[in-house]
Amino acid sequence: MEPPRDTPPPWLPATRPPVPPPAIREPWPVVPVAPPGPEAATDPPGGRPSVRWRRLTRSRRGAAGLVIAVAALLLWPFSGWSWIPWAAGVGLLIVLRLLRLDGLLRGWVLHLGGLAVVVGLMYSTGPWAWALAASVGVLLAGLAQLPWWRLAAVGAVLCVVSGIGFGFANYRDAQQVAALEAQTHLENNGRLGASRPGSVLPTMLNRIAQNSPGPVCDNLLADPARTAFVAASGQPDCAAAVASLASRVTDVNAYAGGRAPTTTADGTTTVDACAMTWSGTPAGPQLGKLTIGRKDGGSTYVVTAFAPC
Repeated sequence: MEPPRDTPPPWLPATRPPVPPPAIREPWPVVPVAPPGPEAATDPPGGRPSVRWRRLTRSRRGAAGLVIAVAALLLWPFSGWSWIPWAAGVGLLIVLRLLRLDGLLRGWVLHLGGLAVVVGLMYSTGPWAWALAASVGVLLAGLAQLPWWRLAAVGAVLCVVSGIGFGFANYRDAQQVAALEAQTHLENNGRLGASRPGSVLPTMLNRIAQNSPGPVCDNLLADPARTAFVAASGQPDCAAAVASLASRVTDVNAYAGGRAPTTTADGTTTVDACAMTWSGTPAGPQLGKLTIGRKDGGSTYVVTAFAPC
């Protein structure tokens, strides 16, 4: 016969053991927190630290990259804003990427490309431009580190000195270019004219008959002869004098064949173009008395003096 259900079995205790109260955990030790410093106070609200120039210049790559970038930007205006050095730097980066050498450089690829740009800009400028760019860099560094007035003052003095030197160098280069252009102009003018004295009169007659004042006024008449030629024609300038003679030419093809008495003495040829003759009837007006000599600074011959008939 089963015992009643409210009677516990004989293998169980008559009463339950008391449950011990839960253990009270000790609180975590309180660690004092230092107040935020000036660097933490300037961080943005999201907790992300801001990038500062001091952090950038702490590493070798950051400082080197900053120096290369500033040098390139300062030298660029002195090179005439040339894009060739920048294209060379980009080309070098592409070559290094294609050759897969960027891994061997370990983060110095951009620095190498920037260094190529700086070298190209230095090749396009001169030492005074380098000095002026470096002086501007010192001045900017001093202004960025104010109240470091001494560095800013040194940069300002260097800017003045290098600026004067840069301006003097540019002035000297401009003077040299002007002298070279003047010498080239003299050499070019020396090539103008006739190859021999006997070719001066036929060339002048041919150009007058064609009403072509440029070769006559610019190539065959020296300055004193041109002035006398214009005065004898009664015209305002040399082109009008040539046009006046051309209007009196009756036979354009035959006029250049006129012959005139010629004498030569001491390297100077005198042509009496007031007594010109033609194989047939006169083809145009008499020209005048011409003195032909070698052009200054050249090996050709021109009319050095002119006298009217």
